[in-house]
Amino acid sequence: MNYQYSKRFNQFTPSMIRQVLVDAAGPDMINFSPGFPDRESFAVEEIQKLSQEVLNDSIYEILQYAPKPAYTGLQKAIKTFFNSLEPVVKESDDIMITSGSGEGLEMAAKVFLDEGDYMVVEDPSFIGALNGFKSNNAKLIGVPMDDEGLDLELLEQAFQRKPQPKLLYTIPTFQNPTCLTTTLERRKAIYELCKKYHVLILEDNPYGTLRFKGTSVPSYKSFDDARIVIYLASLSKIISPGIRLGAIVADKDITDHFAIMKGASGGAATNWSQYVITRFLNTVDMKQHIKRVSEIYQRKSTLMVETMKKTFHPDVQFKAPDGGMFVWFTLPDKIKPESFLQAAVAKHIAIVPGYCFATNYPSQGFRLSFTSESPEQIVKGITMLGELTYELMNQ
Repeated sequence: MNYQYSKRFNQFTPSMIRQVLVDAAGPDMINFSPGFPDRESFAVEEIQKLSQEVLNDSIYEILQYAPKPAYTGLQKAIKTFFNSLEPVVKESDDIMITSGSGEGLEMAAKVFLDEGDYMVVEDPSFIGALNGFKSNNAKLIGVPMDDEGLDLELLEQAFQRKPQPKLLYTIPTFQNPTCLTTTLERRKAIYELCKKYHVLILEDNPYGTLRFKGTSVPSYKSFDDARIVIYLASLSKIISPGIRLGAIVADKDITDHFAIMKGASGGAATNWSQYVITRFLNTVDMKQHIKRVSEIYQRKSTLMVETMKKTFHPDVQFKAPDGGMFVWFTLPDKIKPESFLQAAVAKHIAIVPGYCFATNYPSQGFRLSFTSESPEQIVKGITMLGELTYELMNQ
C-alpha cells in the first residue's frame, strides 16, 4: 500500500533529541538532554497520602469523566497559588485547566491562527512549542535575543511585515533553551510594541518559580492593562510532569473560546490529577516546597557551571543561570556544532544542539540539562565535554 500522508505532516522531520539519545545510547550514557525534573524534587510522600485520601473520599468522582472545562476546586486553588506569587489573575480573567501547557499552546494556535497566518517566536525557542504551532500550519518568524531579551528593532520589523503576525510566543523567564531572563525594561518595551501592533502575547512560564538567585522579574501578565496576554503555566516542573496539568490565565472572552475548542477536541486532565493537585495546593506549604526544589537545582547548577569553568576551553561562552533547569553554552566559530555533537555522542554523552531550537538564525549553542543526572555523572560528563572543546580547538 502506498500511503499518502498530509502536507501538514511532511513539514516535520524526526526528532533530533530522540536521535541523539539513540546515537548516545549505552549502559554508561550520560544524559544532559532532557528537561526532566530531578526525582529528589518529587514530594512522593505527600502525593501518596493525598492520592489515598482522594480515592477514599471521592472514588466515584475519580472514576467518572472529567468535568469541562475544569474542576472548579482546582481553578480556585490555582488562582490562590498564582496570586500569592504575583498578581496574575485579574477580575476580568478566567482560568482554564489543560493537560500540560502544550495543550494550551496548541489551543491558542487553533483559536487565533488561520492556515498560513504568521506568528513571532524567540529564536532559538522551545522545540515542542514550535512543532505545535507548525502542526496548525502557522508560519513562524524567528527574532533573535540579546542579553536583555528580544531584539526590539528586529521585533518591530517582524510586526510590520504583511500579512501582520497575530501572536508573539515568549518564555521570558529562564527561557528554554538559553535560560535567558528578559529584563523588566525590555518586557515593558516589548509589551508596548505588542499593543501598538495589536499582537497577542503567549507568555509561557514553566520555569519562573525555579529561581535560586537574584530578584524575580514581573511577568507580562502582572502588568497587562490592555488584556493582550495569554499566560500559560505548568505544574510539571515544581510538582510532577506525570500529572499532566497546566493552566491558562486570560481574559474571560478568550478562555470561553478556548473552552469551546477544548470541548471539540475531547481532551481533559484526569479527575485524579485535578483532585490530588487541588489538595496539594491547598495543604502543602508551596513556598517551602518551591524553596526545597530550587535548592536542589541550585546545587546541581553550581556543580555543572563550576566544572565547566575548570574544564572548558576559555573561548567557549556560558553563564551561570539564576534559575530554571538548563545551562546554555556557545562554541567558538572554529568548532562546528555538528562535529562537537558527533564527538559527544561517540562518548555516550547526550546533549542538544542549538540548531534544533532555531527558526531563522544559525546557532553555535548547546543546551545542557543539570536536573536529571547525579552529581558524579555531571562532573564526569562535563569533564569529558571540556576535553572535547580543547581537542576540537586544536585540530
